[in-house]
Amino acid sequence: MKSQYRILFGFGALLLAVSLACGGSAAPTAVPTSIPTAIPLPTNPPPPTEEAQQQTQDQGQQGTSDMVLFTDENGLFSFELPGDWLYDHGTGDNYYYDRFSSPNQLGFVENIVYNDGTAFVKSQKGQFALNLLNNLYSATGQVGDIKVTGDQLQNDGSERLEWESKSGGYSGLSFFETRGDDNATFLMLTTWWDNGVDQATYDTIMNAISTYRIP
Repeated sequence: MKSQYRILFGFGALLLAVSLACGGSAAPTAVPTSIPTAIPLPTNPPPPTEEAQQQTQDQGQQGTSDMVLFTDENGLFSFELPGDWLYDHGTGDNYYYDRFSSPNQLGFVENIVYNDGTAFVKSQKGQFALNLLNNLYSATGQVGDIKVTGDQLQNDGSERLEWESKSGGYSGLSFFETRGDDNATFLMLTTWWDNGVDQATYDTIMNAISTYRIP
């Protein structure tokens, strides 16, 4: 899984570098269909790694359905989720992610942080977000499965994408933004739910969004 993320982000960094070299005016580049799906299908989240389980314990997240506060390792964000949601954390070249999956595997919340030291300019962050959607969250791992049904700028400067998988039978919301004086840190918070999700799991996902804060 981590190696697949590494392939994707290496490609994303290449796209960003090419766009910068062209002054940010290059036309959006379609994601090649040869890039593999970057994570297992969302309906089958991977089990937590030993490293992730230890970090979960350190955060006080394990063994309780009570709401607990998760804070990013670099203090970039925090949000609330039940302590019994399965946690996974991974790192690679210039990125890391934190994923929380519901015990019934009908939904998850995941945040990705990427920074290779290069500033995002103009529409680059939007194209980068679409590349992630198409490769990380589509049922096929290719362009065309994910359909963006809504796109809104938020008061905090982030952008909100509503989307659905045509063939996967699930939907999601993604919020992306850049941070820092150099505008080089890219964050994307994604919430995913199966179309047959129960109300309690859906409400928990919406609560994570509503409690999202910068510490």
